[in-house]
Amino acid sequence: MPPNIRCLSTLLDKTSLYRPSPITVAQLIEFGKKRDEPTSYAFLHKELPIRISHMVKELHMLPDSLLQQHSVKLVKDMYLKTFEDLVAFDESGMHDEQVLGRFTRRLQEIKRRHQTVVETMAEGILALRKDSRFDPSINYFLDRFYTSRIAIRVLISNHLVLFGTEEECPGHYGIIDPSLDVQDIVDDAASSAKHLCNYHYGDSPSVKINTFHQNGSHGDEVSVVYIASHLHHMVFELIKNALRASIENPHNGEIHPVNVLIVQGERDISIKVSDRGSGIPMRLQDHLFDYHYSTAPEPDKDSRIPPLAGFGYGLPLSRLYARYLNGNIRLVSCEGYGTDAVIYLQNFSEDASEVLPLFNKTSQAKYQIGTMVQDWNVAGSLRPIWS
Repeated sequence: MPPNIRCLSTLLDKTSLYRPSPITVAQLIEFGKKRDEPTSYAFLHKELPIRISHMVKELHMLPDSLLQQHSVKLVKDMYLKTFEDLVAFDESGMHDEQVLGRFTRRLQEIKRRHQTVVETMAEGILALRKDSRFDPSINYFLDRFYTSRIAIRVLISNHLVLFGTEEECPGHYGIIDPSLDVQDIVDDAASSAKHLCNYHYGDSPSVKINTFHQNGSHGDEVSVVYIASHLHHMVFELIKNALRASIENPHNGEIHPVNVLIVQGERDISIKVSDRGSGIPMRLQDHLFDYHYSTAPEPDKDSRIPPLAGFGYGLPLSRLYARYLNGNIRLVSCEGYGTDAVIYLQNFSEDASEVLPLFNKTSQAKYQIGTMVQDWNVAGSLRPIWS
């Protein structure tokens, strides 16, 4: 190993001993109001290398069959290069305008560099799936890896909106909308999903949207302090799936509408997407959040038109967006009838905290266990539907 690579590896090992520092949406709002660039620099030049070091350490825990994939090597090299770029900055630069400007330009380069990480990593996972060498620890890894990627992009994007060349939406604080109208997001996501459904099927079910407040009122605006693009991603995915299920499974020739209910509770904002698309068998429901699992045929990767389904990344990534800020996505399905999918968000920005993976002895043990041995017994070649 060349000396410079050895030194970088040693520094990465030392950096990974520090814990990432989760922040809340309330803190992002407060920081967006103050707009103090030296403070942002002081936090990011330390925090970003810590988060990246944890990602790289977990990458090294993957099975050799995956680490040898060309696309996975590319991803690892990207993050090592980004780690090297970031550790070149130190505390002394926080009051130097030239250093601050150089740091912001470097973050722009890093964001562009990592633009296709999801697709690049997916290539390696898909190749492994086709070779029937898929290790159960990979789902665990991907949840953590993509969560870290989301978190890093949030910090970088927020800095670039405040101090770089990225445009800030009116009334926003960085990338945070302090009064995001949930129905506006649902309307826009439904319109996009219906357009895609019309392209693929020549028709689309209607989407009916209702709101409800815990005080019993209907139709009033439901707002939340949130990142608009994250919420749009989640809602679009759930409505898209509901439209496909509805149009492919009409009841007595009738295509039922998709119903969306937006509820503002005391602690939670809930968005329920309901369809009458015949539901999903219980034995398949646990796989819906597995990467590269899909009930649709694999789409053409070279097509210029986005597929309605088939890559198997939509649901697991959407759930990560929800969980990243202490929310969740849950599905309840009745085979022969339909499916309810619910997005849960925190109603208070103080509770919407980053939920970040840690690389430690507990996470290492998850990878070292390897393929799990079946520890329940069922007749014949069956397996428990909940295992």
